[in-house]
Amino acid sequence: FSPQHLDDDTVSGSNWITENNVQHSLSQTTKTTRKPYCGYTQQTLSKREQAEQESLLAAIEWPKPPDGKIAFAQSTDPTHSDFVIVKPSRFFKVGDQLEVLVRMKDFQGKPKQYGGDYLQARIHSPGLKAGAAGRIVDCHNGLYKVFFTLLWPGEVKVSVSLVHPSEAVQVLLRLREERPDRVYFKSSFKSGRYSETTECNVCLPGGLPVCNFTDLYTGEPWFCYKPRKLSCASRISHAKGGYLKGLLTQEESLFFQSDVNIKRPILSSGPDSVIVKPKAFTDLSSMDRAEDPTASPSGYYYEDQWRSRTHWIHNFNKSDDITECLQGKVIHLFGDSTIRQWFEYLTAFVP
Repeated sequence: FSPQHLDDDTVSGSNWITENNVQHSLSQTTKTTRKPYCGYTQQTLSKREQAEQESLLAAIEWPKPPDGKIAFAQSTDPTHSDFVIVKPSRFFKVGDQLEVLVRMKDFQGKPKQYGGDYLQARIHSPGLKAGAAGRIVDCHNGLYKVFFTLLWPGEVKVSVSLVHPSEAVQVLLRLREERPDRVYFKSSFKSGRYSETTECNVCLPGGLPVCNFTDLYTGEPWFCYKPRKLSCASRISHAKGGYLKGLLTQEESLFFQSDVNIKRPILSSGPDSVIVKPKAFTDLSSMDRAEDPTASPSGYYYEDQWRSRTHWIHNFNKSDDITECLQGKVIHLFGDSTIRQWFEYLTAFVP
């Protein structure tokens, strides 16, 4: 994530700390050195964990542009770029694949010769309140193929947007490696009526005592500056602090312009929609059922309801129905800010 565009929901309002940390790490105090105090060097991975780490790193590997400095004029421009529907006039029916070709160009109107742009693509029918995501294939030459599964009948519109140009992605990669502390956090410590708040992060500038909340099971590093008068065990809450400023050079900042090259639409140079005919004698609720659990997309929206392609989903529209389903069960919610929003919705909808 770019530091200046991280969703505020990501961490704000989170007052949770892991049970593992509470039990094992709250009382540890460590003296920092002059260098940033990080816990990465303390981790020792088993062969299985090393293999898992390598697999995860391979999964998130992103195409890189050519070596050397790239000027803003040679970076991806969503206005000059376009997309075309392959064979837009062919006869489409529910279940067919729709292919779209995206052609990226720079601010001089010249075709890009390398990939790595972060694109998002979807099909949607506003009147039906229907939508689904597409699968994007980077051809590494400035061209991208997008594949959609047509899952409902009617007029289906294609939309493509540039989230980040490839040049910006490389800046984010550098920041991730060099400045893991670019977003900082804070924790509150309290004993009786006295409370203090200190800064927390995966790394902290040296020179002051810190509380070491590194997870002893996973080795995941986490530190807070130790309160002046309170112990590390008095920590009661966690929240977002803010963003470090001045991490981008003047040239790099040009790749992060919200009205120029961040989350900007890419328009079609031809038709941007197709007409999809229904399958004969097929029930709409079951026509999209995919046997492959890795089917792409895993689901879609239709009539403002999410429909899974791999599992049957029960819809609960009344709080009493949800209460009856959850009665006698212990619910664990794990995830990021989206899970927190679900938690807040659930506790508001079900008294």
